[in-house]
Amino acid sequence: MIKALPFTLPAHAKLNLRLEVGPLAGGLHTVVSALAALDLADSVRFERSPDGFAVACDLVDVAEKDNIAWRAAHALGVPLPAVRVVISKRIPAQAGLGGGSADAAATLQGLAAILASDGIVLEPQQLAAAALLAGSDVPSFFAARTRVIAGVGDMVVARPCKAPAWGIVLLRPAVASSTARAYALLDQARVPHELDNRAREDADAICDAFCRGDFKHTVRLLHNDFTPVIEEALPAVGRAHERLRQAGAQATILCGSGSCVGGLFDDVIAAQTAVGRINVEKGEWICATTFAHE
Repeated sequence: MIKALPFTLPAHAKLNLRLEVGPLAGGLHTVVSALAALDLADSVRFERSPDGFAVACDLVDVAEKDNIAWRAAHALGVPLPAVRVVISKRIPAQAGLGGGSADAAATLQGLAAILASDGIVLEPQQLAAAALLAGSDVPSFFAARTRVIAGVGDMVVARPCKAPAWGIVLLRPAVASSTARAYALLDQARVPHELDNRAREDADAICDAFCRGDFKHTVRLLHNDFTPVIEEALPAVGRAHERLRQAGAQATILCGSGSCVGGLFDDVIAAQTAVGRINVEKGEWICATTFAHE
């Protein structure tokens, strides 16, 4: 008997502070990235279901079996409990904020807790394998709020720390950026290079600066390999950088493979004030948030 239901887990968005992309390896690109979780989060609710396992999501027009959370659950390879997973979205899709991957990770964590209450214990390697099958970003969402990822997303190093009290304004222009297209554009625009020790050292360095609350050093180390190709393909993304800076952002960074852009402020109130200075156009989305605490 499942006694813990219903319950809800948060699925936090992420911001790539650094993102370097290497060549394809077995069909996936290698990466080195430093990520920090944001307070912005979807809600993943688990409730009893009379019809067996099911996944439902508001706002996103995605068939159940195409939902990454559904795929992650079935990748476990075990009989699933009779629960309904209800995902309430706050993180926009195709924005580079990792919303779908966060939902998948929260789904796996919730299912692990439910199955454990029935005496079925999932080993960490089972969860990690299912997460990687669902998507290369998913395993990192099991780690600390701040983490470094490498390989094809399968190598995750937690960097737990107290998040600095900085503000972030996220601006998603009225254009979508598909991850697959972003990687294709990057491959077309350059000769792939192996990611050496420097890439990992830079990722560690920005985590160090972030964790000690050194805003100036953190923003100096911000980097995203996707920026030039996404700005060329989607000029609205380049304009989003400019609009955030005009509103007072001290630095901007493309979120993942886009299309959202993050503006960083060393003060939370300044970020909240900046939102009111930006004229949000039809189809755009804007949000002031902070970094999530452990």
